Amino acid sequence: MLIAILVLDGMRAFDVTATLEVFADDRRDRGVPRDEVVAVSPEPAPRLEHGLRIDVAPLGAAHGADLVIVPGFVDPLAALGPDRDASVAAALEALVHLHDAGARLASLCTGVFLLARTGLLDGRTATTHWRSLAHLRERHPAVRVDPDVLYTHDPERRVWTSAGVTAGIDACLAILADVHGASAAAAVARSLVLPGVRSGGQAQFVPPRYRPDELGGAEFEHLRAMVRGRLQESWPLEALARVAGLSPRTLQRRFRAETGLTPGRWLIRERVVEAQELLERTALPVELVAARVGFSSADLLRKHFTATGAGSPSAYRRRFARAATSSPPDRSG
Repeated sequence: MLIAILVLDGMRAFDVTATLEVFADDRRDRGVPRDEVVAVSPEPAPRLEHGLRIDVAPLGAAHGADLVIVPGFVDPLAALGPDRDASVAAALEALVHLHDAGARLASLCTGVFLLARTGLLDGRTATTHWRSLAHLRERHPAVRVDPDVLYTHDPERRVWTSAGVTAGIDACLAILADVHGASAAAAVARSLVLPGVRSGGQAQFVPPRYRPDELGGAEFEHLRAMVRGRLQESWPLEALARVAGLSPRTLQRRFRAETGLTPGRWLIRERVVEAQELLERTALPVELVAARVGFSSADLLRKHFTATGAGSPSAYRRRFARAATSSPPDRSG
């Protein structure tokens, strides 16, 4: 298989080198087919993050590629700005031509901003680093942005996208499994001292203090404050809509359009974020943490907590506890 890595100025060194680690090493002694990997660029000497440079071939060297990988950018909005029009146009033309010729396309992290400009993601599901989700929705409203996955795969369109940093390795391993089989991907994961190939449906791990506040307007500021102050309550859709002063249908539509989440998914994320905070700074039992944030049982907390990619609540506490000896006041009234 011929794999082309499309490199431009301002890309993340990690994404480029991670792709090489997965695909370029010779592991035929472990049953992994050997792939040919070439880095190509419309620029003669693209400069990566931290001032690193990589030897590249002209874009023509990607002719006949089976897979084209677009690494992420440190700052995608600047890297794809108007002063880069010539390089970006050449890269976009190459991506469309190679895809038309049958190549799979994969973006890692914020490489999705370049891939989206081809139009190939319009009406399709994609993801990116959690910090860039709002920018992706704003810049490319025709793309269905999924904030809750490590990577996406659209077999019909032959495109992959990944969340940030190490999720790119997960996507590369998933591509390897798709092309060469699960045993090959497992062998590469072992050589990289990774626990295995994570499912793309596993959620991105979002830092505890990060909350998706893309919702605009005073009505949503009031809703956020009300919900966060009374998370122990059940908050059915009708109650959320009443606080926002909207109909349930309008509330659902606004949530979908502005965050990519349903109100129910947003509420679960709010509960999980608060649970993370309580696990970090208190010694409350998991059962009480669940009750404080509005989950009906510790099992339900574990289910949603594990789905974030943070592991179990107990494991999270062991990793991130900050002298957890205090118990916050009970605000349940």
